[in-house]
Amino acid sequence: MHKNDPTGGTLPFEYAPPELSYPGLSPQLLARVKQLWAAKGLDFDRHWRDGVRSLPGFRALPRIENAPNSAEVDLVFLFDQCILWVRALHAVASCARSHQIEGLTPAQWHGLAALSARLTEQLSALRLLALTDLPMPAMQIARSISEDVDMALVLLIRPKLAQRFADCQSVEEANEFWRRHIAGGRVFRTISEKLYTVGIDHSADTDYAKWRKTVLTTLGAAVHSNALNTHVPTRQHTNVLANDDSLHFATFRIHELCAFAQLVEPDLTKILDVAGVAAANTSSSTVSLARLAGPLNSILVSQIQRLAAPGTTPTGVRQASKLH
Repeated sequence: MHKNDPTGGTLPFEYAPPELSYPGLSPQLLARVKQLWAAKGLDFDRHWRDGVRSLPGFRALPRIENAPNSAEVDLVFLFDQCILWVRALHAVASCARSHQIEGLTPAQWHGLAALSARLTEQLSALRLLALTDLPMPAMQIARSISEDVDMALVLLIRPKLAQRFADCQSVEEANEFWRRHIAGGRVFRTISEKLYTVGIDHSADTDYAKWRKTVLTTLGAAVHSNALNTHVPTRQHTNVLANDDSLHFATFRIHELCAFAQLVEPDLTKILDVAGVAAANTSSSTVSLARLAGPLNSILVSQIQRLAAPGTTPTGVRQASKLH
C-alpha cells in the first residue's frame, strides 16, 4: 500500500476517486464542481487522475480530526483544478504552436506555452510546500506565479510584445525584456489600462490595487532574508495547510487570469475552445488535456466565490467574482 494511499489499500491508489485525496472536503463543493464539469460533458474523475494525480510528488491531504470547517481542504481542491487548467493550457498552446493553429500569433502561442510550463512547475512546488512548514519559499513562489499570470495576460493583449519575448535567444536578452517591459509594475499598468476600456477600474487608488500591492509587498519580503527572525518554524499539527495564504493568492490569480482573459480581445476562452478542437486532428499525445482548456477556463471563473467564506473574501476576489 502506498504510504499516502487514502483508500487504505482497498483499491489501487491511481484509480481512487478524487474525493478520497481530500478528507474533510465540503460535500456541497464537490457536488457543485462535478455538476459544472458534467454540464460541459467532461469526466472530472478521469481528468483529475490524468492531470493532478500524476503530478510529481503528489500527496493526498492528511485527515485532521475535529477541524472547525472544510475551508483549508476546499482551498486545495480548488487550487488543484487550477493546476489542471494550467496543464491543459500548456497542452493546447504547445500543440497550437507546433501545428500552426490559428487564433493567436505563433509568438503568442509560444509565450503561453513557455509561461504555462513554468507555472505548472511553480504550482506543483507550491502544492508540496502548502503541506509543510516552509513559508518563505512558498511566498517566493506565489509572487513568481503572480508575475507570470500578469505576463500571460499582457502577451495576450499585446502581440508585438509577445513577439519580442519569443525573439529572446539568451538569458541576457530575457532579463532585459523583463526589466524593460515587465518589472516595476509596468505589466500591471498595461493590463489595468486594457481592463479600464471594458469597465473594470484597477487604477492605483482602487481597493483592489491597494490590496494587491499589500499582498505583493508581503510576498516580496520573502525574497530577502529576514535578519530579525532567527527561529526555524516548527510543525503545526492542528492544520492541514501551513502556507494557506500563499496558496490562496496563487489560486485567486489563476482564477483572475481566466476571468480577465474572457473580457479582453481576443477572448481566450473562445480561442482555446477552437484550438482544442483543432488539436484533436493532430498527432499530439495531449489532445485530451488540450480540449479541456477552454471549458475548464469557464468552470474556474464560476468558482471564484468559493475561495473563502462570505465576509472573509479579499476585496480583489469579490470584484473578480462579479465578472462571470
